[in-house]
Amino acid sequence: MPSIKYNRVYILAGAGAILAILPLYYFYDPQHGGFPACPFFRLTGLYCTGCGSQRALHDLVHGHWASSLGHNLLLLPALALVIWHLAASLYQGEKIKSPLAAVRAPRVILWVILVFSVLRNLPWEPFQSLAP
Repeated sequence: MPSIKYNRVYILAGAGAILAILPLYYFYDPQHGGFPACPFFRLTGLYCTGCGSQRALHDLVHGHWASSLGHNLLLLPALALVIWHLAASLYQGEKIKSPLAAVRAPRVILWVILVFSVLRNLPWEPFQSLAP
């Protein structure tokens, strides 16, 4: 079992890598090429859970929260959940508890992903707003 010291190093290295990618999404718009297209969409013509995430991240780093949610409704809550989990992991033993540590969390997340993926591909009007 790795010590807390090593866990913090891995968490900080991962957070640093993610922060290093953000300028790429700030200066380059994924909508105008240069970024890989979703392989699931290219093969099936259906939107996966992650479709629209690159455009959503581009809008998010520019401060356009509403259009970010329009590209991918789950990106912002997922980022908030990951940041909360990383903070809880960094401060182990203190009062911050990760919501991902709950026993039911993996099942709930899986169901949210599955339902979101199905709904965003339905052709009816209320669900078409979920498509990127």
